Amino acid sequence: MAGDKLRYTANRRRFLRDSTLASIGLIAAACAPGTSGTTTGGTTGGAVKKGGEFHGGWPYVLPPAGHWNGYAPNGILTTGIYRHLWMTTLGMYLWNDKKFEYWLAESSGPKSGDNYELKLRSGIKWSDGTAFTAKDVYTTFNIGRLENFTIWQYVDKMNIVDDQTINFHFSRQSSLAERLLLREPTRPDSVYGALSKKTDALIAAGKKAADQEWKDVRTELANLKPTTPLSVGPYKIDTASVTESQLTFVKNPGGYAADRVNFDKVVVYQGETNQISPLVLSGDVDYATHGFTLAVDKAMKDAGIRVARPPLYTGPALYFHWEKAPEFQDVRLRYAVAHAINKQESAAITYGDSGKAQKYMAGFSDNIIADWIGSGDLSKLKEYEFSVAKADQFMKDAGYAKGSDGIYAKGGKKLELELVFPSDFADWASAATHAAESLTKFGIKVTPRGLVNSTQQPEINDGKHAFFVRAWGANTGPHPQYSFIQDLRTHNTTPAGGGMKYPLKQKLPSTGKDIDFDELINRTGDGTDEAKQKAAVTELALAFNELLPIIPLWQRFGNNPINDVKRVAGWPAESDGIYKNPDGDSFAMTLLIRGTIGSK
Repeated sequence: MAGDKLRYTANRRRFLRDSTLASIGLIAAACAPGTSGTTTGGTTGGAVKKGGEFHGGWPYVLPPAGHWNGYAPNGILTTGIYRHLWMTTLGMYLWNDKKFEYWLAESSGPKSGDNYELKLRSGIKWSDGTAFTAKDVYTTFNIGRLENFTIWQYVDKMNIVDDQTINFHFSRQSSLAERLLLREPTRPDSVYGALSKKTDALIAAGKKAADQEWKDVRTELANLKPTTPLSVGPYKIDTASVTESQLTFVKNPGGYAADRVNFDKVVVYQGETNQISPLVLSGDVDYATHGFTLAVDKAMKDAGIRVARPPLYTGPALYFHWEKAPEFQDVRLRYAVAHAINKQESAAITYGDSGKAQKYMAGFSDNIIADWIGSGDLSKLKEYEFSVAKADQFMKDAGYAKGSDGIYAKGGKKLELELVFPSDFADWASAATHAAESLTKFGIKVTPRGLVNSTQQPEINDGKHAFFVRAWGANTGPHPQYSFIQDLRTHNTTPAGGGMKYPLKQKLPSTGKDIDFDELINRTGDGTDEAKQKAAVTELALAFNELLPIIPLWQRFGNNPINDVKRVAGWPAESDGIYKNPDGDSFAMTLLIRGTIGSK
């Protein structure tokens, strides 16, 4: 499947040191201006020139189902990496440098009291010629209030000071707020302003999300179909070029970085992995993020195409429904499952160098765990290495014994399950098949069954399946809270249908201590004291490791082709820190917008 789409619901990240506002005041020193980069170690593909084309790939839906509404599902390139080219954000986060780089924003910092001031660049124009101003930022977040954006858990009002200045008033401090502001796609007031005014009226009248008037405006927003995709970035979509197979971005002369980008055009081929793979191998696509098969990965390398492998901080996991698979309420059975599967083998079969089992089963990526948990507590985490002997002992401890057919049973009831996975996600299908075969060989009879994602996901959210595969972790930022939200809420407490119905109040088997996962998740992001956040993250990770609410199988790394032979020059060397950016904070679009890459 294509790289994770950018969504800002339970969002994210940067952990500020002293206070939300005080640390935001340091952004001016910590952020690099949009004209500078941090690439080091040389480039590949020869000298960079102006002109030419950049070719990429991404799936989109054609009109009339597809549209230009930046707040509704099925928007054409309103999500994913290419929206950076036209729905440009206020800044970009650099994972290696642990700081933001300003884009549409010029500076930001505390004002008076709990106010946060955001200064915008001047001289930027939308593709219809209107000036980019604070009114566009106000409308972007005001419609976000209508849509329950997470930033409104921390901010209670906005105030436009002048065309290039807007203030946000914080009612509650959190180290996650900076990300929510700087990485939100920008939408034009000229398109959404009328709905923003209606939102203001709802707020003034004391209306809430549950009120019918509020729902009516949300429905109006969902039904909005703008006639033109207005751009504030360096490129705009040529609507006449949109076909079933491709579309073309052309220069937006007044947009951000339009004078800095090198390519005259950006061509995006439409399609998922099966459609884009041959275009990569033929040299028609310069860069893609689709999660290519092991065979295609090898073919890319054989063809001399570079393959970037950025960490994605997520991967497939096994989930158990608390009520439909009641045997697995006994944590010893979860331990057995974790030990019975050779997770590194599963990763290697699926992705080769782009799949890695986790050493620490803590609920978030090994790549960032040392930033949050001290070495002493890291040593307490069980690794759940592949060990059939340990798995068997846990089954015996739980009162299970193998019958003549080799299947574990207790009280005359055999342990048999159906594992439901999204069949159109080739990587998760591989992981599910391997897990089913491994567990069946071990003695837990598992039958894999694939459903297309559009069916599987809503069905598991409605609690219809006992055992299923969905994602663990999150690449939304280097703050663990987003991974824990994915692990424990996304397919559990968030869906109206109840999901896996795993109770978030549990008791640790080792100590008998009561644990409230929901409260701990909140504590990991509350306030601005990083030490307190780390303490909450550590407690939560240790509890996750002991209780195994879900079982992460492995972490996916990208296998993103970089063709530096045919059209594009200037790609940094593989050692460059920019490649630590996952697709959500796309290193490719960052390099393109900086003007680092260009035509050969």
